[in-house]
Amino acid sequence: MKALVRFGTKPETLEFQEVPKPLVDETHAILRVEAVGICGRDLEHFREELDDKKVPFIPGHEFSGTIVELPPGAKNFKIGDRVTAETIDFVCGECEVCDLGNYNLCKKRKNIGGGMNGAYAPFMKVPLEYIHLLPDNVSFEEGAMVEPACVSYNATLINSNPKEGELVVIIGVGTVGLLCLQMATLRGAKVALIGLPEDVNRMKIGKDLGADYLIYANENPVEKVLELTKQNGAPLVIDTVGGSSKTMDQALEMVRPGGQITKVGWFMKTTNTTLDTLIRKNIRLQGSFSHTHEMWKECIDLISSGKVNAKKMISKVLPLEDWREGFELGFSRKALKVILKPN
Repeated sequence: MKALVRFGTKPETLEFQEVPKPLVDETHAILRVEAVGICGRDLEHFREELDDKKVPFIPGHEFSGTIVELPPGAKNFKIGDRVTAETIDFVCGECEVCDLGNYNLCKKRKNIGGGMNGAYAPFMKVPLEYIHLLPDNVSFEEGAMVEPACVSYNATLINSNPKEGELVVIIGVGTVGLLCLQMATLRGAKVALIGLPEDVNRMKIGKDLGADYLIYANENPVEKVLELTKQNGAPLVIDTVGGSSKTMDQALEMVRPGGQITKVGWFMKTTNTTLDTLIRKNIRLQGSFSHTHEMWKECIDLISSGKVNAKKMISKVLPLEDWREGFELGFSRKALKVILKPN
């Protein structure tokens, strides 16, 4: 089969190559990939140099598909099931973190679409343990949105505690930022979105999805947040921006003393941010990474019930062959979420 392969360590070494179709085994099923999202991490990795231990691999970790092969005696699933799956290929299951149920944080974790082959291909291999059925009213495109929804659910509702009527500031209006917005509104919180001047279309979507305030990054967002809160600062700031320490600096200034900053976006580079403000203002700094089984169940239910609108966030659907167009739409910020269709 032809798959999109990251074949080299140098940036932009991504191309279609002929690779063997994955084989079923006793712990894995084979999916025909129906939809796969272009993630911000895919874009970052495309322009990054990678360790030679990580290549070659097939990217793609936001996906849905149809089960086409199962091992003998497999329970809970059948050929033809419409599914999505967690991004985990392996965790040890034996360490203290795994014992506590936080297997997403296992040090021995191997990721689908990272070091392990992912969904930029017609077929892929996924562990039976991490497969989730899709309800009939959830499209394959929406099914590919479950993974970023789980990232946002974990950041907003598990690792943070937005409260009814209180202000949550969300920095960044990418997929995760707008999903964090929707999670916060489930609790009745008021939300201020901060985006770049070129994010006008994304900000409009955010407004439609329930944002109370739109703040542009060139308008002194710290000052704007302080004005909204009578100079007190916001109880909760969620920073979804990757690749910049500037947003962390802003979060430290706009959060209320005794409040919380939840960091979701990866820095992707060393930060020089000082944490003196963290100490002086007695701020809780919370990281948030990945997700677990129960979060997947919750997010599938939220999308199925319409409480989270995944469809509105999908800007374009393209065949996998047009991946370059999809990547360019992401880099130029002309699209929010682009979905690729390998089949």
